[in-house]
Order: sequence, then structure tokens, then C-alpha cells
Amino acid sequence: MITDLLFDRTACPDLEKSMNVYSLRQKTLANNVANAMTPGYKAQKVEFEEEYRKSLNPNKLKGRLTDNKHMDLGSRSLNKINPEVVLRENPINDTGLNNVDIDREMAEMAENSLRYEMSTKLILKRYNNIKSAIRGR
Repeated sequence: MITDLLFDRTACPDLEKSMNVYSLRQKTLANNVANAMTPGYKAQKVEFEEEYRKSLNPNKLKGRLTDNKHMDLGSRSLNKINPEVVLRENPINDTGLNNVDIDREMAEMAENSLRYEMSTKLILKRYNNIKSAIRGR
């Protein structure tokens, strides 16, 4: 199908995946902020980037699955890498209630928001380029 040719072989799947990760991260950070005064609450974080970096390593052997029963060989493809919400291993903070550092959470939310906005602008630019190509401009 033409949409597969236009979108699956471009940066669009990467941008879509990153936007999904940033969205999950924003929800996780907001949950941490909401529970900043909850006794015993354990802060959470989203892990994704390390596995993504590993999948981009050009020196790593990559295999291709030809059957669903085959095992993955080498680095995983992007569509097989999913974000994971895990507990943050910080010590209990000054309040003595939990390990949520509100300043850190707010700083990470601001950074995450900028990354989401950047991804949105990049994908919008990609779609505008495709639209311009279709119009012949």
C-alpha cells in the first residue's frame, strides 16, 4: 500500500514511538507529583532510551524473522521495543514520606514536554513535505 511506502520507511515510525514514550513519561511524572505527599509511595520512571540505543547500534548483528516461531537474533527492531514503567530507586526524601523529589519531577516534566513538542514539529514537517511533494511544489 502507498501509505506503507510513504510512512513505514521514514522517520515517522520513530517519531510516533517517541511521542508515545513521551506521553507515557508525562503521565508517570504527573502521577509522581500527585503522590508527592502520599506516605510510602514509590516514584516511578519510564525506561526506553537504552534499549532504543542498542537497537540502533550498527555493529550489532541483526537477524530477520521469516517465521513467527523463530527467535529474535541480535538487536530488536523498533516496533518490538516498548517503554517500561519501573520503580525509581531513590532514597526517601527530606519529608520522610516517600522518594518523590518534586523539583526533579517538575524539571523532568519540563524537559519531557519540550521533547514531545520537538517530535510534534518534526512529524508535522515531514507531513508538510509529503503534502508539498504531492502538490508538486
